[in-house]
Amino acid sequence: MTPLTSFTTLGFRPFFDPVPIDGYWMFLLIPMVIAISVVYKTIKTDRLSKIPREASILAAQIVAFMVLAATALWMLTELV
Repeated sequence: MTPLTSFTTLGFRPFFDPVPIDGYWMFLLIPMVIAISVVYKTIKTDRLSKIPREASILAAQIVAFMVLAATALWMLTELV
């Protein structure tokens, strides 16, 4: 038995057979945006008491920009 044959008989190969998240991938954007905004504001803010407010503002700005960018790209592809 060759090493290539034993590799292809594995049940789950992450890079060749990714987990199917086609139906709910958009819902995973919100936790990612929250995590990015909290980590960024934790690094940039000098007082820890300001992190929740500033991280929520940054998360809202990121989501708003993503919605605006998606709307602009949709309009560009559908109307032009």
